[in-house]
Amino acid sequence: MRLFHTLLYPLLGLLCLSCSDDEQETGSNPALNSGAITFGVDLTGFTTRITQDGTSWTNGDKIGTYVLNAETSELVSEAVNTPYVCTEAGQSVAFTSETPLTVQDDGTPVKFVAYYPYNADIQDFNYPVAIADQSNGSTACDLLYGTTAEPYVYDKESDTDIALKFTHRLSKVVLKFMDMEKRPLTVSDVKIQGMPVSASFNVQTGVLTTDEAAVADIAPYVNTATDYREAIILPTALSNAYKVSFVLDGRTREWVFADLDISLPKFNPGSQYTFGIYIDPTADIIVGRLEDVDAGNSSAPWDDGSKEEGTADGHKLAGYNLFPANEATDAFADTELKISFEGVAPELGKSGYIRIYRKSDHKMVDEINMGERRIKSPEVVTSWVDIIGVTPKAATVNRKRAVGYHAVRVEDKTIVIKPHSQRLQPDTEYYIIVDKTAINQEDFLGIYGRAWQFATKPNPIVTPGEEHTVTVSHNINDDADFYSLQGAIDYFAANIDRSDKKVINMADGIYWEIVYLRDQDNITIKSISGNRDAVNIQYDNADKYNGGINDGMDISQFAPLGTAIHDGNRSVITIGGNADKIRFENVTIENAYGWTQGQNGQAEAIVIRNDNGATAFINCKFLGYQDTILSGGGYNWYSNCFIAGVTDFIWGGCKVSLFENCEIRSTGNGRVINARTNKANLGYVFSDCQFTVNEGITGKSRLIESYVNDDNDDNITFMNTVFADVFLNEYVQDNSVKLNRTEAATLTEGVKMYNCRTETGIDFLEGISNLPDKEKIYDITLNEYNTNFATKASLFKGYDDIDWFQE
Repeated sequence: MRLFHTLLYPLLGLLCLSCSDDEQETGSNPALNSGAITFGVDLTGFTTRITQDGTSWTNGDKIGTYVLNAETSELVSEAVNTPYVCTEAGQSVAFTSETPLTVQDDGTPVKFVAYYPYNADIQDFNYPVAIADQSNGSTACDLLYGTTAEPYVYDKESDTDIALKFTHRLSKVVLKFMDMEKRPLTVSDVKIQGMPVSASFNVQTGVLTTDEAAVADIAPYVNTATDYREAIILPTALSNAYKVSFVLDGRTREWVFADLDISLPKFNPGSQYTFGIYIDPTADIIVGRLEDVDAGNSSAPWDDGSKEEGTADGHKLAGYNLFPANEATDAFADTELKISFEGVAPELGKSGYIRIYRKSDHKMVDEINMGERRIKSPEVVTSWVDIIGVTPKAATVNRKRAVGYHAVRVEDKTIVIKPHSQRLQPDTEYYIIVDKTAINQEDFLGIYGRAWQFATKPNPIVTPGEEHTVTVSHNINDDADFYSLQGAIDYFAANIDRSDKKVINMADGIYWEIVYLRDQDNITIKSISGNRDAVNIQYDNADKYNGGINDGMDISQFAPLGTAIHDGNRSVITIGGNADKIRFENVTIENAYGWTQGQNGQAEAIVIRNDNGATAFINCKFLGYQDTILSGGGYNWYSNCFIAGVTDFIWGGCKVSLFENCEIRSTGNGRVINARTNKANLGYVFSDCQFTVNEGITGKSRLIESYVNDDNDDNITFMNTVFADVFLNEYVQDNSVKLNRTEAATLTEGVKMYNCRTETGIDFLEGISNLPDKEKIYDITLNEYNTNFATKASLFKGYDDIDWFQE
């Protein structure tokens, strides 16, 4: 028998397996005639037969062959399913036949196809696959399919030794039963259940058609060398119905294939999957791990499955980069996950999952369903709902913000994944699985196995009684403590006493997040650079997405899917409960729904509902469209701030809200202030401010939207303030501003003013002097001003620490 040299090219796709009855060849090999074909086969690579049969072909191995037109795949001879057999063992052997295939010397390009193991009962090219019984070995089920690489044209001088390149067309599973310490366990009566066991393989086309209705138990083979169970299975999408049944210590137990440490979408042709099934014999605990995938049919073996040495280097070559980087050891516990593409911009997929696993025990800690999206006013928890805010350790109530959010979004050429709050913990190792269908991008083939793994950094060290300072940055090289403002707030809530002073330094950047601060004290949040335009805390939240302004709800941080929710709160930042002494310095707070996207609808940049506590905003910006600031709660101070919006963009009820040296910009025709203060409270005070408008705004920009009922009043005070002319004009034009009062304003009730004018120098009170008394603004005298309004001590006299309101 003549051997030959075969050049094997990388094969695409993953390795697979199948079954059939193995026929025995009889008779001797004839001498080769002119035009008769000898097939050469090289199986030096991975085969699913090597566990049982070694690394070589065996004497007597038989294949069935056909010769087809290279262009049409039609038969070019009457010979069908011609058997060829090898008569010696080896890695490179020749297969010959007593009735060899012949080709005509007419210049017709042909191709040869072959399959293994041989079956004499093939009809119309259809090879029957039956894999139920493998208790005596799976060799007879290992369906191999071979083809020639190039069309062949016969002439008398050509070599008739034809090289066939075989691939495995089915899949293989290996099951390892161990205890939690990785010691082998003795099990019996192992069955693979719920899987289809019949199919038809078309030798002419190479297409496998599975009979999904033909479901039966598969009896796997016992490899006596390892005591592992091994079985050939049909390549198919993974199903929750696929499970392993076994007997341990006289008790029947089950493990479901889908209960894995990683996401395994399907079993691919040509892959061998090794599963570790870890069992605690004393408890009902079974943990399944996909320990290895050997994909000998594939030039890209990490397209599916898992292998520890699979790294992200291949992903970079595939056209994208990861953040945190693969094998990073200093990731933030509150990090976003980013996949940045170098080519075409990605789009969000409409199916598949993104899953996060804790590496130590392979527990899935988070999951995002790409079949979902952020919806209008969600009523139950979905994977696109986040539950924000850690309950402080000294709090007496449990409140969270349950909000619909962008679990995954696209920024230019980057996919940004926002894990649910508190799913990642400090000083812990994780790995990420991203299904191929989760992202639509030509270079993306999914991220599986351990190809994206990282460790989070520890929390800062707590020193009781000292001032605690942490840094927030999106740049992992800044040696920061947290990625998000919420991450720092949650850290303080869980670890630091309320009475301790706390500082959050924020590096320059855009912080796209929804923030909840409740029942905490003595926190200063400030820009490191001092540039308020460089630190932007923003989100596109709105009433249409998370209705209302409620101060949280009683719900677990890890409430399961389907849990009822309500009043998620439409703001970017909410300060609630009895939070006290919360200060922001040199930052921007933006509701992008109104400001960037220009959409009209209730959408606060900040909601303050902090009972009797104090907040301060020093040199900050607030950007929105409608309801930019809800300045409610207790005592609020805005110093040198810029506040912009169109409709009621300063509103709410409070004890006192002092705006000092602020610019308040109306960016469209609307209303500025909608005060809903209790009659007993001073309410809104504007001192040394400027009310401005965008260029081109000449009318329908009202200063006040009156809101008066039995309990509330327009308690607003203007002092030493300058208004754009449009506000005076609109005030008197057809009396369009109606204070809805039944009597004139007084020093303690209604709208009051001291020393205010328009930008062209018109005294504001003189400008409205012809209106009825009940529509007028109270004129504060100099003595009244000095006594009641000239100092913070007089304005914040209801608060017990006046000195806190200092820059």
